[in-house]
Amino acid sequence: MEGTTACPTTVSRPRLSPLPYIYLRNLPYNRSSDLQQRLVERQIRLRREREAKISQQNVSDSPATSEYGRSVEDASNDLLLLVEHTPTYTNGRRNRGAHAIGDEEVSRLKKLGATYVESLRGGEITFHGPGQLVAYPILDLKPIQLNVRCFVSYLEKAIIATCAELNVKAVTTENTGVWINDQKKIAAIGVHVQRYITSHGLALNCNTNLDYFKEIVACGLVGKETTSLSRELSDSSIDVQKVIPIFLKGFGATFNREIVPLSEVNPELEKTIQEYVEHGDMVAL
Repeated sequence: MEGTTACPTTVSRPRLSPLPYIYLRNLPYNRSSDLQQRLVERQIRLRREREAKISQQNVSDSPATSEYGRSVEDASNDLLLLVEHTPTYTNGRRNRGAHAIGDEEVSRLKKLGATYVESLRGGEITFHGPGQLVAYPILDLKPIQLNVRCFVSYLEKAIIATCAELNVKAVTTENTGVWINDQKKIAAIGVHVQRYITSHGLALNCNTNLDYFKEIVACGLVGKETTSLSRELSDSSIDVQKVIPIFLKGFGATFNREIVPLSEVNPELEKTIQEYVEHGDMVAL
């Protein structure tokens, strides 16, 4: 799916089915990772079932089995997870093996009141915690015909649009993520793709405690700062819940999707996810 062609400004496919979202607060990182993996496996399973059904029907001219019809149906199980994590340092796939941090450093980070997790996402070490809007799109890239590079670019565009609505000018640089300038980073991006299904995603600092970032070389970028919307605006009232509707607007415009609450389109799945968050048990999705 990789290529060198420039990415379109927005997803150019005809508008697909609405994209549901759910907001989960104070969610431990490990639990969110497990939830994402279960949702990815659900996507893959449902896509296989649809493909098998289409193959059995063998009716290529039916609207339900046309290329666009299949695309709409494939996209119908997409989901946008919005999360606020408990304090956690996460390390990406780039910091494995010889580049892994030692037990002594892990112990030091834990003494700061945070957990430490090795993540499936790309990139290096970063921090997640209260006051940070984390978005995990569980999307099938096939219907929207995106390669991974363009998917990451669209995540950056959605963040920049969010910042612009709040009168914060943000940009991209040669380094992944979104920046205020080439020294101050306001949002990190690290994704994972399994059989065209995305997981992990982005973290936008709203009113995050930035002291946690001072304890690490965030994303392996020496000499760079981490900032937040509240710091850039000198406004302590900025928080995740205020930013969510603005972010959803920017994400929907960039990905050409109507964003709706999960409870409106799939209340059963919404209930299952909430039960998992509260009790740690997950029934079959």
